[in-house]
Amino acid sequence: MPAPLRLIMLPLLLFSLFQATGAQQYVGDTIPNSLPTVPGSEITFFKVKDPAGKNNNLTLINYYSRQLNGQCIVESQIQRAVVIIHGLNQDPATYESNMLSALSQISDRNVNRSSVAVMAPFFANGDDKTVGYPWTNGLSPGRGSTSNCLVWKASQWSAGGNNQYPYTSTNTSSYTVLDQIIQYFDNAAFFPNMKQIVIAGHSLGAQTVQRYAAIGQPGNTRSPVTYWIANPNSYVWLSTSRPLSTAGCPIYDNYREGFTNFTQYPMTYGVSLVNSGRANILANFNSKAIAYGRGTQDLGDDASTCAPGTAGANRNERFFNFIAAFPPSCSDPAGRNCDTIDFVNVGHDAGQMMASPAGQARLFTDNFYGNGSRSYDFGYPRQTTGDDPYPNPALKDTASSINNATYAGNMTYWGCWSDQNPRSLPNLSYNTNTNTIEGCTSACAQGGNTIAGLEFGTQCFCGSALGYKATEVVESSCATACPGNSSEVCGGLNRLSLFSNGRPVVQPQPGAPETVNGDFYVGCYTEASSGRALSGKSTSGSFMSLEYCASFCGDFKYLGTEYANECYCGNSLAVGASITDDNECSMTCANNPTEFCGAGNRLTVYQNTTCVPPTTTNTGGTSGSTPTSGGSSASGPFCPASNNTVVASGSKNFTVECGIDHFGGDLTSLSVNSFQTCIDACAQNSQCVDVSLSGSACYLKSSLGSGGANAAIWGAKLMILAATSTFTSTTSTSTGTGRTLATLHTTTGGTATMSTNTSPSTPTPIQVKCPDANSTTYTAANGENFLIECGIDHAGGDMSSKGFNSFADCIDLCATTAGCVDVSFLGATCYLKSTLGAPVKNVVWGAKLVLSTSTSTSTSTTSSTSSTSSTSTAATSPTATLTPTIPSTTSSSTTYTSSTSTSGTSTSTSTSSTSTSTSSTLTSSTSSATSTSTSSTSTSSTFTSTTSTATSTSTSSTSTSTSSTSTISTSTTTTPPTSTALPSGFTPLGCFIDNNPSRALSNSNGTSSKQTPQQCALACRAKGYAYSGTEYASECWCGNSEPTTQAPATACSMKCSGDPTQLCGAGNRLSVVLDTTFKQTFFAEPSYKTWNLMGCYVDSTSARVLESGVSLAAFGGGSNATIGNCMDACAAKGYSYCGEEYYSECYGGGTAPGVGSLASGVDALAAGCGFPCKGNSSQACGGSNRILVYVNNGTGV
Repeated sequence: MPAPLRLIMLPLLLFSLFQATGAQQYVGDTIPNSLPTVPGSEITFFKVKDPAGKNNNLTLINYYSRQLNGQCIVESQIQRAVVIIHGLNQDPATYESNMLSALSQISDRNVNRSSVAVMAPFFANGDDKTVGYPWTNGLSPGRGSTSNCLVWKASQWSAGGNNQYPYTSTNTSSYTVLDQIIQYFDNAAFFPNMKQIVIAGHSLGAQTVQRYAAIGQPGNTRSPVTYWIANPNSYVWLSTSRPLSTAGCPIYDNYREGFTNFTQYPMTYGVSLVNSGRANILANFNSKAIAYGRGTQDLGDDASTCAPGTAGANRNERFFNFIAAFPPSCSDPAGRNCDTIDFVNVGHDAGQMMASPAGQARLFTDNFYGNGSRSYDFGYPRQTTGDDPYPNPALKDTASSINNATYAGNMTYWGCWSDQNPRSLPNLSYNTNTNTIEGCTSACAQGGNTIAGLEFGTQCFCGSALGYKATEVVESSCATACPGNSSEVCGGLNRLSLFSNGRPVVQPQPGAPETVNGDFYVGCYTEASSGRALSGKSTSGSFMSLEYCASFCGDFKYLGTEYANECYCGNSLAVGASITDDNECSMTCANNPTEFCGAGNRLTVYQNTTCVPPTTTNTGGTSGSTPTSGGSSASGPFCPASNNTVVASGSKNFTVECGIDHFGGDLTSLSVNSFQTCIDACAQNSQCVDVSLSGSACYLKSSLGSGGANAAIWGAKLMILAATSTFTSTTSTSTGTGRTLATLHTTTGGTATMSTNTSPSTPTPIQVKCPDANSTTYTAANGENFLIECGIDHAGGDMSSKGFNSFADCIDLCATTAGCVDVSFLGATCYLKSTLGAPVKNVVWGAKLVLSTSTSTSTSTTSSTSSTSSTSTAATSPTATLTPTIPSTTSSSTTYTSSTSTSGTSTSTSTSSTSTSTSSTLTSSTSSATSTSTSSTSTSSTFTSTTSTATSTSTSSTSTSTSSTSTISTSTTTTPPTSTALPSGFTPLGCFIDNNPSRALSNSNGTSSKQTPQQCALACRAKGYAYSGTEYASECWCGNSEPTTQAPATACSMKCSGDPTQLCGAGNRLSVVLDTTFKQTFFAEPSYKTWNLMGCYVDSTSARVLESGVSLAAFGGGSNATIGNCMDACAAKGYSYCGEEYYSECYGGGTAPGVGSLASGVDALAAGCGFPCKGNSSQACGGSNRILVYVNNGTGV
C-alpha cells in the first residue's frame, strides 16, 4: 500500500474504532506527515481539549500499537497502557519501536500487544516542519503552520511549556496533554479492564516525566499510575539547597532545575502548586509511584548550563544526590505508593533499559493482573544507603566489597573523591599502564606524602591535604580498573580512589577578600582584546600574594593578579577587558593558597580607593558647567562606600548603584574628575535619567535599560518623576495619638511625600503595586526608605519568609527586621534578605533599602517654584485613605488619593506652577481650621517633572471641602529587540543551526545572566577563537570553523539575558559573529621536526590508541608538557607514533591508529583535542579521552 494512502487510512481506522466504543471526541484532525512507520503500530491523531476553549480541533500525533494480529486495538481487552515520551532527538518512532521490542520479550504470554497498549506521543517542534506537520514558507510570522497539529517551541514541551502552533490557540501545556492521555486510558467506558497506566521516559523524556510527576495532578485515577524515570540528565530540584556549590551559577534554581524563575521555560501549568511552595511540590511528588531506572554504566553529562552541575558532576552523581535529598519509599507495595530503584548494567541506551528484566517488570508486568504484585528492586549489591526502597529479602544484606587493606605509609581506603581545577591532589607522581594501588601508595609514601589518589586507571597523585574543591562522591563514580591489576579500582574520569593515613584533610576555601590593604575587590576580569588589561608596571614570582601586589602597585588605580604569580598595575582597564564569572579566577596565589590570584588570561582585580580624581565645584548655571580642581578628596559619593545611597544634585535625587550598568540609551559622554561631577552633568540634562562612570569617562543615558553587573562601573539613576519642588500634604489630629504609616516618594528633584495621621485603631492602608510604583521610593513607618524594583530579585542573602497580603506590609517587615536590606514579594509570600546580591530578572516585586542621603559638594542654579504646607488643628480626626486605581489602558496610570473633609465655609488661596512639558501631576489641597474660626485656608499646587523654568500664578477661591490627590502616570512602549553595534573588528554572520552533540561551534564559554553578542564575541576573542555564537539567550559558544547550516534570521528569536534589546539565538540556533581581526593563537601544531599531525583520535583506558605511556621526567615532567617535549620523548624511545592527551599525558607506539577511532569534527580542536598543553597554553595537547596523534616521517610511514 503506498505510504500516502496508508497515512490517510490510519485515522479512518482509528475513527471507526472510536465510533464503536463511544470515544469519538478523541479523534483529531488528519495531519499530513512523512514520519517513518513502525512495525506493529500505526500513526494516529489524538484530539486535545483546548484549555482556553479557542480551538476544538487541536491534534497530537501519536504512534499507537496494534494487536498481535495486526488489527487495531480492542479497548475492552487492554489491561495496561504504556505511554513513552521521546527524547531530544524528536524520535517517537524509535521509542515506540524499542518499547514494542521489549514487550515482545516478556515470558508471560498474556502480556502482549493485544493486552498492552503502547503510545508514543509526538511533541513536535520547529525542527519538524514539513516532516511532522505541514508548513508553508512566506506567510506572516506564526502563520506557516497551516494545520491544527500541536507544535512546541524547541524543547519547551519537556518542561510543560505551552504550544506555539497553531497560532490561533497557544494555551496548551504538554503536561495538559499528558493529563488528558491519562484521563483517556483511565476512562472505564473505553477501557473497562484497565489495571495499570505507566508514564515512561528516558533521557530528556525522563526529565519530562520527573517534572510532570512533581507538579502534575494528584493521582486520583481509577487505575494506578507509575512514572518510569530512566537516566535523565538532570532533575527538577524540590528544595532551594543543592549538594554542591552554587557559587558562580546564579541560574541554579531557575526552572527546569528549580522553581524560582520561569523566563527561559515559561509555563502556565500548575502555577498554584508552584506558588504554594516547595513543601507542597515535594508532597505531590511523594504521592506518586516512581520507578527509577539507573544505567550503572551511564556516567555521561550533556548539560548545557551550569545548573545541573550544582547537583552532581554527571548523571550518575545527580541520581544518587537526588535520592539522598528526597528519599524514595515503598509504604504500600501492593497499592499505589511504592517507589522502586533498579540498577541495570548498561549505559545511556533506552532500548536496553526497556528490555532489561527491570525494565520489563516496571513497564509491563508489575500489577498486570491488578493484584498489586510487583518485582523487588533489581541490581545487587546496592551502592549506597537509601537506594533500596523495595528490597529483595534474600539479597538486601549483600553489599559491595570494601577495601579494608592497609598500604604503604599506613594508608587505608577513604572512598571516591572528586578531582577538578585546582587539583584535589597537587602532585602527579606518574602516569603508567602498570598502575596499581600498591604502587601508587608506595610512591606517595616514599615522597613524604600522607595521601595517595588513583585516577582514570593510569594516574597516581600525591599530597598531604586535599584541595578545597575536593568532595566525596558516590562510590560508583570510581569504576575504572587498575591496568596493573584488574581486580583493583583506580578511580575514574576526574574521580580519585583515595587512600590516606587518617582522615584526609580538606584545605579551606580560598577567596578574594573584599579589601586588601584598603583596596576594594571589583571582580574577575578577562585580559584585553590586544595587549594587557592593565598596562602599567608589572612583576611576577613565587612570592606573589594579593597583599604584595597591592603594595607593589602603590598609587595606581587598579591592580590585578594573574596566573597565580603575576601582578599588573594600571589606571584604567584596556578595551576588551570585561568582567566575567568570579569562578574563572580560580588559581590560588603562589605565596598564599588562601587567596585567588586570577588564572590563565584572567585577573583578580582590585581598585585603589585612595586614588581618587580631584573633586569639583559647580558654581551655577543649568548646563555647561566647568569643573574646577579642588584637590584630592573623597567627600563626595564614592563606590563602593556610597552604594545604594541617595545623592542630591540641584533639585534632583539619584540612587547610587555601584557595579550596575544599564544597557542602551546613550546620550553623550564627557570626561570628568569626580563621580559627583558626572551626576551633576546628568541632573543638568533634561533627557538624562542615568549615568555610568568608568574611570574618568562619564556616560549620560536617556533610558533605563536592563541592569547588568559590571564592577568597573559607578552608576547612579535618577529617581523617577522628578519634581521641581518639595510638597507635603499633611493632616493631623489635635490629640496627637495618630502615627504616619508610610510615605510614597514619587519625585526625584524633591520628595513628594504623602503622610496621613490616623487614630491607632484605624491604620491607614497603603497600596504599592508593580509595575506602577517601579523606581519610586517607599518610606516605611519607622522612616526607612526603600527603592521599588519591579521584576528585580537580588541573588542570595535569604533570611526568612512570611505570608502577607500586601507589598507594603512586606517592606514594613523588612524595615523593622534587624539586618534586612532587601525584599522580594511573590504571590502572598514576603522574602527578607540580608545582602544585596547580583540583580536577577524575575517575576517578583522587589524593594531595597536606601541607606542614607548624601548632599552634593557642588551647587547649581536651577528653576524653582514655591510650595506651601499647612497643618490642621481641627478638633476632629479626619479619615484618610491612600489607595491606587489602575485604568485599563496600554499606559499604566496609578492614582493615589488621600481625602479629608470638614464642614463650614472656608476661603482658599491657590498657587500653581506649570512648565512646558508634563510627565506627572501632583495636586493637593489641605485645610486648616481652629476651634474659634469658621474659615479655613486651602492651598493647591500642581507640579510638573521638568528642569525648565516654571512660571506661576496666584488665584483665590472659596471652598467647602478639601481633598488631596496625587496622580502618577507612566507610559511604557514595548519595542522589538534591535541590533546593537558590535565592537570594532566584529561582523555578524546571521543565524545558524546548532545540533547537539555535533556542535556548530564546539567550545563552550558557559552561560551568563548578562550575556550579549558583544560579551560573547570578546570572550571568544580572548580565548583565541575567530567565531562566537550566542544561543538560548544566555549561552556563549566559540570555534575556529564557520558553521555550515544557515537558518532564517527569524529563527534566532530569544532576547539576550544581559540585554533584552538584542537577540541571542534560540533553541538549537546560534547568532554567529566573526572576528575579522582574528589571528590564531591556539593551535593543534601541524608539525614538529620530522613529526606530522595525523589527527584527533578517540582513546580509552581499555583500548589505548597508542599502547605505551611515555615519561616526560627528562623534560620537566607533566607540568612542562608540550608537543615538542612529547615528540622528543617518543623519539628517544624509538616510537613511530606519538600523541598528547588530557593536557600533559604523552603516549607512544609502533602501530598506526585505526581509521575507525578518528574523532569526528571539522578539525582536531573541534573533534575534542582542544585542551591546552600544561607547558605551552598556545598548543593543543589532546582532550578527555581524545589523543592528538603525530607520525614521525623520519622513522615511520
